[in-house]
Amino acid sequence: MKPTLRSGRPEDRDAIAEWTRDTFAWGDYVAGAFDDWLADDIGEVIVAEAGGEVIGMARVAMLSPTEGWLQAVRVHSDHRRRGIGLALCRRAIDWTKERNALVVRLAVENWNRAASEHFAGLGFRPVSRWVGAERGVGENSPVPAGNGGRRIMAPEGVRPAHSAEAEPALLSWAGGRLEHEARGLLLIGWQWRKLRLEDLVEAARRRELWEGRPGWAVAGVEDDTFRVSWVSTTAEDAKAMVRALIDQAAAAGVERIEAIVPDVDWLRRPLQQAGCDMFPITVYALGL
Repeated sequence: MKPTLRSGRPEDRDAIAEWTRDTFAWGDYVAGAFDDWLADDIGEVIVAEAGGEVIGMARVAMLSPTEGWLQAVRVHSDHRRRGIGLALCRRAIDWTKERNALVVRLAVENWNRAASEHFAGLGFRPVSRWVGAERGVGENSPVPAGNGGRRIMAPEGVRPAHSAEAEPALLSWAGGRLEHEARGLLLIGWQWRKLRLEDLVEAARRRELWEGRPGWAVAGVEDDTFRVSWVSTTAEDAKAMVRALIDQAAAAGVERIEAIVPDVDWLRRPLQQAGCDMFPITVYALGL
């Protein structure tokens, strides 16, 4: 039976939660985000239904007037390899075209080769490579190999920046290696779009724009994790910046720090040296 594609409804959540609980080793995030996605007026949840059963879903959104975002493409394990994922993606792409998008992007962790190949078949191409880094802080910190098992505080820290500092922060990043590798993109949750000056102004107003001699960062506390979503620093200062952000996370009293940054060798290396677990991510784009 050919599935019907339609907009998601609140009653679809429990069914989707049932067959996505084992999507990854740790589970899946779609059931927890489903209600928020339905209430979000910038996006649409598309579901595939057959015989009264929801067997697939995808979420699509407009992150700016010209930038679409595709995520959470899922198909019930009993109904895969029947073109359902392809149909969901094509419907999502059409949805962005109807809203005058010029590009649609998505992100895939590099271990997920099946997803990468699926999206490549739709015409998506890799445009930006990122790396996620996470580790415990405070009592959960890795034990340093030296210094008698004690971690030494960074000599230079970061502090909350005023909104007037947003423009210098942006200028420090523009044209540099990190901006180039990011292709000008900013991470927001698990979505990427072009960075705007207003993003840094709003981060400063939330007290999530940080400044110090090693550079600038956008970071805030979420679910007992200090999440770093944007960094502007240099090869010479990257190590000091990483140490300062870890210290700031410890001062916030959280359990973990997570940073997702452009995959540049001189920034990846100090994160690894700080004891972070690393996971590479690729952002793909389809021009419309």
